[in-house]
Amino acid sequence: DAMRIGRSATIACAMWAVGLACGSSAAVPAPNARAPDDSVLGRPAPARLVRIEDAAAGGDDAASYEGMNARGTPNYSARTWSAEDADVLRRAYGITDPHRLYVSDSTEEGILKYDTQVKRCATCYVNTYRVGYVSVRRAGESWEHAERRVETTAPREFLDGSAAWTTTLSTLDPDVAPLAESMLQDARRAGFRVHVTATYRSPLREAYLMALGGGRTHTLTSNHSYGRALDIVAGDGNLARVQTRRDWIAFREWVVRYRTPADESFRILGDSDRSWDWPHVELPSAHLGFRTIDQALARGRACLAPESKLSCNFAPHLAMSLHSLVQ
Repeated sequence: DAMRIGRSATIACAMWAVGLACGSSAAVPAPNARAPDDSVLGRPAPARLVRIEDAAAGGDDAASYEGMNARGTPNYSARTWSAEDADVLRRAYGITDPHRLYVSDSTEEGILKYDTQVKRCATCYVNTYRVGYVSVRRAGESWEHAERRVETTAPREFLDGSAAWTTTLSTLDPDVAPLAESMLQDARRAGFRVHVTATYRSPLREAYLMALGGGRTHTLTSNHSYGRALDIVAGDGNLARVQTRRDWIAFREWVVRYRTPADESFRILGDSDRSWDWPHVELPSAHLGFRTIDQALARGRACLAPESKLSCNFAPHLAMSLHSLVQ
């Protein structure tokens, strides 16, 4: 398949009436379209002080800030933060309050995430970011300021030539593309009618989608930007139709049981019968992001060190044709 950038497509999504997130993919203008600049997107806000407070016993144990509690809210970190550690997290990753860090268990191994607001109930909406992922967040900028900048920017301002997105498997991470192709072939042999509506999306494209949804759809840190996620629609994609919904649930149940030759499993968001992003299917990597706060701190100290050549963001492993588009 040839890479297709700048082509309009419709991303199948649930109707708002049934409480499901919906995103659309609009055409991307030619590369000579005006790129966003500082006068439009703003400058980094000054970092605010991080509160340092006593922590509950065992707060340094990674298991204490992993997953969700009985109320369905994250088990946020309760460890005691030194001024030095808080400063590393702020400068390296834009984290202004490390007490909103937790390890999500939505993937098999879990990944360190940061919420810009405290999630106080299972159905409360908060923006969540994967720590260390590539994104449009600028060096020294907090996540709170980055999301305000994106939310208050007209979506069209993000549509320069780097706001790339594709629907072809050839633009996935070279390690993922053949696995995704085999999975899709096996799914069709199993009787599922599925088609791919998105594969790679650049960080700028993710920012465009967030701006388009007023900050309440998608995210600024995505496995799509690493070529490790696909949007796969079952049937006609209309979740308001009973049969389509059944088919999609069956496919989602099937895909998480599917094993790659290396005994890896593809992941979905939410449960098989409930999700804020029904099409999303990803293959996480142990080389992306962090599994513990201490890992993030160690990398942060290394990438902030004078003369360091390390980046505080993890670079994608993409097809060569996409390297010039990664922001």
